[in-house]
Amino acid sequence: CGIIFSIWINDTMAYIVGSFIGKTPFSSISPKKTWEGTIGGAILCIVVITLLGNIIPAARVLHWKHWLVISTLCAVFGTLGDLLESKLKRLAGVKDSGQIMPGHGGFLDRFDSLLLAVPAVWIYLKIAL
Repeated sequence: CGIIFSIWINDTMAYIVGSFIGKTPFSSISPKKTWEGTIGGAILCIVVITLLGNIIPAARVLHWKHWLVISTLCAVFGTLGDLLESKLKRLAGVKDSGQIMPGHGGFLDRFDSLLLAVPAVWIYLKIAL
């Protein structure tokens, strides 16, 4: 649940920050992404998840430092997963990854951030715990 919440905060805040102050393109793969949005989303994700990891009783099974690392991994690898999926769509010459969720880039667009973030967090937890 923490991974999904991290991804959701990162994606949402990157979109909001990028919409307001984004000017510098982040990648030609995904032309609407900006450095400002990417950095803003990552910072807000890391701060919120680390704080929640220290406040929510169920999350206290992990030390706040683990939540700091997990949220950082989710922000970085979630963004990379999103870019990977965008690149695959470009290579396939399609705008959406399916017809199930029209207007949302397809079904895979809702989960692309998890493609790399989940394995990254799993590896970290295997090493750290």
